[in-house]
Amino acid sequence: MSKILSGLLFFGLLGASAQADLIRVEAGAGVWQNEFSGTITSKDLAGTGFDTFDTDLLNYSKESKGYIWAYIKHPVPILPNLRLEYAAVDYSGTSTQDFTYQGVTYQANAQTDTTLNQFDIIMYYNILDNTAWTTIDLGLDVKIIESKFNANGLDPLNQPITVNESETLPVPMAYARGRVEIPGTDLGIEGNVKYTAYKNSKVMDYALKVDYTLVDILPVDVGLEVGYRFQQLDIDGTDFSIDTTADVEIDGVFAGAVIRF
Repeated sequence: MSKILSGLLFFGLLGASAQADLIRVEAGAGVWQNEFSGTITSKDLAGTGFDTFDTDLLNYSKESKGYIWAYIKHPVPILPNLRLEYAAVDYSGTSTQDFTYQGVTYQANAQTDTTLNQFDIIMYYNILDNTAWTTIDLGLDVKIIESKFNANGLDPLNQPITVNESETLPVPMAYARGRVEIPGTDLGIEGNVKYTAYKNSKVMDYALKVDYTLVDILPVDVGLEVGYRFQQLDIDGTDFSIDTTADVEIDGVFAGAVIRF
């Protein structure tokens, strides 16, 4: 009886160990240095017209903000894997020219702040899992954009004026990721893209990176990553029942650390 129990315990532990080997967790965090360009259009207060200005006159410089991501791969074929991402995107500056927003004109030297923080909830399937050093993932991303626009300044009559606008916009997107590990090295090359087009709107987000494993000691690997990320947010406010339309681009290099379990 004890031999049977010992055998069952052995095979149970062996099965649990094999399943644990199929569950993988990876995470990364770092800094994304990016810049912001494009145009912003808003309805005037009467709702009868539109005001458009170029973001260059807001005098935003490159910003370095934090990002973090993590994914979990599991052994259940029917259930999608999960990847989560967050990127802080925020700019502030002093306008170089007059501009009009929601029918109100702000004189030059107005203080403005634009925030486009982003959460990505990605459900994906692993099509290739390091087969011939190649990984391919396909799935669905729900990108949640938390946008804010704040302005403080003077109107043409030198009266103080301010605006504080905020919107939370969920955007479903197709997701694809590819990765190639270079045999005989600790280097990996990876790219991912998220894309959607809806009525007059289009959102695209892609990143390319190279990572290098510094420490490879079971069960933890530690490495570094460096890459480039580009976003196009072409959002027509009428498609989402909001008052502001934006056609902007955000792009720049990023670098961070990676840990794998």
